[in-house]
Amino acid sequence: MKKDLLSYFNIVLLSAAAFVATGCSEKDEPEPPKEPGLRTVLVYQVANNNLGSSGYDRMDLAEMKEAALAGRIPENSHLLVYNAGYNRTPVLIELNKNGLDTLKEYSRDIYSVQSERMLEVLTDAQTLAGPTKEFGIVLWSHGSGWLQDGIADPADNITTKSFGSENGRTMNISTLANVLSKGPKLSFVYFDCCYMASVETLYQLRHVAPVIAASATELLVYGMPYDKNVPCFFAETPDIEQAARNTFELYDAQSGSDRTCTMSVTRTAGLDSLAKATAAIYERAPQPYPADYTPQRFMNKGIVNCNYFDFGNYVEALCLDNAGEERFEGAKALLDDFHKALEGCVTYAAATPKLWNTVPLTYHCGLSTYILMNDAYHRNQNYYTLGWYADVASKLKF
Repeated sequence: MKKDLLSYFNIVLLSAAAFVATGCSEKDEPEPPKEPGLRTVLVYQVANNNLGSSGYDRMDLAEMKEAALAGRIPENSHLLVYNAGYNRTPVLIELNKNGLDTLKEYSRDIYSVQSERMLEVLTDAQTLAGPTKEFGIVLWSHGSGWLQDGIADPADNITTKSFGSENGRTMNISTLANVLSKGPKLSFVYFDCCYMASVETLYQLRHVAPVIAASATELLVYGMPYDKNVPCFFAETPDIEQAARNTFELYDAQSGSDRTCTMSVTRTAGLDSLAKATAAIYERAPQPYPADYTPQRFMNKGIVNCNYFDFGNYVEALCLDNAGEERFEGAKALLDDFHKALEGCVTYAAATPKLWNTVPLTYHCGLSTYILMNDAYHRNQNYYTLGWYADVASKLKF
């Protein structure tokens, strides 16, 4: 759905409001402890890239402002946005019923995809918003899921990094998991970017938040409808499924190549059981890529060059042949266990009929996976460094 760029480019981020410290005389009574607010939601926009140069971050800020001005943010809650726009000074702002307030400006000598900057912003968000009972985060940028192919980060033992994009630099999912685990306790993570609903990615993040929303495929550059989703984030219980549904329905209502979207919501508490059920199948599967199997790909690329396939479809193919017969003894029973575990994780999944009006989406369980086919490739992309490989995929026989 096209947006009127001119109407959104007129947004002006307000100047920083000064924080004035007032001294207390001996007669002053100490202030009582402040009652914690309900919830702080931080939107972390890494937009110093082609998304920012086209103004998509400002469009989404306009939608957030619309929700804020309409009173969709409770009085005791906070919507904060870290905006690292295209060739602009990064700022932390708050949106409320009065509009936009700039809380802090940041130097440009640290990239937004470095752990140092993300930790700084998380700390500032906690301090500037004040104590709240809950904290949620929306991660806004480009995304490439499990691929750990970026630059080195001093805080990461892995020498290569895949959330975000800033001057060609990205953040490893392992780094992201490490950073988020050091910040405030999260009630949810919402990925407003491509390819983050891979089982490898979510397994790496399983201890970070109880609920994660993401897409297994590409998302159009317009992202989620923030005017509709902000109220979901600030519902009495964050309604992440409705937020994912709002995003899906926005694109499912389009036509042609614009009708392209997958969205899912995962409860991370079930991922260990899913890993155990999958590992039991991988250990018994006679081969990692059956000759009669054509996988459901989630990229507009050929199978050899694809990094994301439907997870459920792949596991089923390891258990059953095209006639529905077991590939190994006990496969159907193990597959039943797998389906139960998957249902315990993925609480919402939706897909348009095709991807970019080109790739039929016949299967969509809500999660993607990488299929180990080319040893040189997945070594190069550091697949072996992932927790999912260590606990599950390493069980496959070659």
